[in-house]
Amino acid sequence: MYSDLDPSQREAVCRDLRPCEIIAGPGSGKTTVLTSRILYLLDHYNFNPSQILVLTFSRSAAVEMKERFLKKSGNKSLSVRFGTFHSVFFHILKETTRKNYSILGQAQRDRLLEHLIKNHYPDENDRPTVEETEKMLRRPPSSFSGREREAALQKEYRVYLKENGYLDFDDMILECARLLKSDEKVRGYWQSMFRAILVDEFQDVNRQQYEILKILSTGEGLFVVGDDDQSIYGFRGSAPTIMRQFMEDYPDAVRIFLGFNYRCSASVCKASALMIGQNKDRVPKEIRTVRPPGDKVTLQAFREDSEEYRYLRGAMSALSREELDRTAVILRTNTHVARISSYLAGEGIPCREITNPSGPVRSAVIRDIEAYQQLALELKGGELSRSALLRVLNRPERYLLRSALPGERCSPRQLLMRSHGNRAAEEAVRDLLRDLHVLGRLTPEGFMKYLMDGVGYAEWAVTRLGEKEIVESALAELLKEAGRARDLRELSQVLRRIPEQRTGPSGKGVRVMTMHACKGLEFDRVYLPALNEGIIPGRRCTQPQDFEEERRLLYVAMTRARDHLELLYVTGTRENPRPPSRFLSVYGVRGFVSL
Repeated sequence: MYSDLDPSQREAVCRDLRPCEIIAGPGSGKTTVLTSRILYLLDHYNFNPSQILVLTFSRSAAVEMKERFLKKSGNKSLSVRFGTFHSVFFHILKETTRKNYSILGQAQRDRLLEHLIKNHYPDENDRPTVEETEKMLRRPPSSFSGREREAALQKEYRVYLKENGYLDFDDMILECARLLKSDEKVRGYWQSMFRAILVDEFQDVNRQQYEILKILSTGEGLFVVGDDDQSIYGFRGSAPTIMRQFMEDYPDAVRIFLGFNYRCSASVCKASALMIGQNKDRVPKEIRTVRPPGDKVTLQAFREDSEEYRYLRGAMSALSREELDRTAVILRTNTHVARISSYLAGEGIPCREITNPSGPVRSAVIRDIEAYQQLALELKGGELSRSALLRVLNRPERYLLRSALPGERCSPRQLLMRSHGNRAAEEAVRDLLRDLHVLGRLTPEGFMKYLMDGVGYAEWAVTRLGEKEIVESALAELLKEAGRARDLRELSQVLRRIPEQRTGPSGKGVRVMTMHACKGLEFDRVYLPALNEGIIPGRRCTQPQDFEEERRLLYVAMTRARDHLELLYVTGTRENPRPPSRFLSVYGVRGFVSL
């Protein structure tokens, strides 16, 4: 059963039940090791499958690992538990307290923070990033003395969560930790439920998650797999030092290195190792590749962004459709992702920007349409109902507080008066009233088109309500059927008669994504544009640990490439020079360089 494992993998799998930390570099087969380890526990230690818990950081990773395990085990042991940290901790909290919590998802949280940043930092050049704001929110309120903007932003964030009945992930983890620490009976129950705990991507745990992990596990059967060189979520509290701390917290633990990279060509492996080797805060390691040299890794300079974009267009145009599907353009910021994906798509290059929507709730779309329909008709009479306003107040997000609404019914003037003094809120209310006025004057089909595109509901729905292709299909069907309604009052009746349809074809083309989003993926060809100072590392990096995390981020992006890797940057002009990223100095940056 374990004959397909290399010596380092076999050593990792076939250990005893002492705590074990596996250092697994890019492409080293960590998923193979994890699934084989589960089978080993079942075969050699006769573990009850339901007492084995496998933790990772994304639902897709948990699903993929479960599928690979079931395939390898012949669909046996279906009761082995696979889940994310957040889902398991949420389950513990909800199962124990019986409270009806609602969790603010990461994508929703990011959009809320983007709004708050714009509201509290009018000067675009002075705005912190979402990641920096997340770090700020973790600090206690007492630390904001003399920093009014930070304190006001944190207060508005907390008010929004409280009014809408949300816990964010940090609150949920703190509540779970508090519960397990304070109640010995509860703690004992959950420890007995999880006799063996296996952790994927261990380098991404933060201190609070690690503390809960230590509470849940006595050490026996604890098996963690990660790579400190791929720790890139410092803004969420993760740190590479936790991997070193593991060996201190469990003195009898065993550390094993997976020594082979099965993904990257020798050239990519050599270039990325040279890059990450500049970091000081890391576990020293040597990764060997089993792949041939492949294409040479290249470093390419351009005078202007437009020249870099044209180069990408030419490179993509030379690829077949099949090759494009196995190609990625990876960038540091969402702004650059939007610019380049828009440019490539405009040039006729099949292109897909990576997003992360959640599960569909099709009926919610019709309820939202009904609320907008009701408000548009009510506006003509001069009064709006509170229930309909509450339904669509932040669909799409306007970041308006529920406390800003008057009584059960209110006039537009009253609504504006309640937001007076808050520049962003007042502007959002005026936009809402303007949209309702337009909606009330349109045909049913025109109403739907304006709501979807003019108001921005379609973009919000695709992000919030489910799998992108499924939501888009549902919206398209609703738009198509809206023309059957004779007037606006009949619209919802027509839409509710449409049978539910679910389709989900996969997109094709080159994938454009951020460095954070590329984690866990791999491609035949990878292009890394905009490798300039101020972008990577970002302009707000000030501490050594900040620069090291940015270098780890670039390392993760580089090691997504199997065979072909290009590093691109812009030099600017003599009058307006643009320094290349300091991380490229390890290679030299004199024009075109082959590595």
